[in-house]
Amino acid sequence: MLRRISAFSFLVFTIINNGCGDGDNPVQEDNHAEHADAAGLVLRNSGVEIVRYENGEVSGNIKVGVGRETALLSVRFLGEDGELFVPDTNDGFSMSVEMSNEAISEVEQHEEDGAWNFHIIGLAAGRAELTIKLNHGEHADFVSKTIEVVVEEGGPGEIHEEEEG
Repeated sequence: MLRRISAFSFLVFTIINNGCGDGDNPVQEDNHAEHADAAGLVLRNSGVEIVRYENGEVSGNIKVGVGRETALLSVRFLGEDGELFVPDTNDGFSMSVEMSNEAISEVEQHEEDGAWNFHIIGLAAGRAELTIKLNHGEHADFVSKTIEVVVEEGGPGEIHEEEEG
């Protein structure tokens, strides 16, 4: 009798344990649907593509002059299917942009420009690296490889005027 109960317990445990694999978990499936499946990104300057991060490779860079700022740079994420998209901020998505060397250049974001747009300000001649993250709540769903920022004397951009505050 004890052997029959042990065999039955083992059978129940095996069914439950195997029946709840990662692919069969409806909670995990629902949670995955809330995340943005970005596979890359496109960065545009005044509507013209200047950087593409796709298949693990970055092509292009951002150029700006010392004491100048870029026109509005807009980010569009690439889905697995190659389609461009921007996630809905009402679903908890946001973007963060990080600069490797803020003595060379800095990121400036204005609320009125929208959640997926920013400017780069050139501070000193040199090179820096930019990383773009697609955040969902408190974690990043996507992190780009570094994008080169080149700041040159006499480089492109509008003269940057400090905001009074």
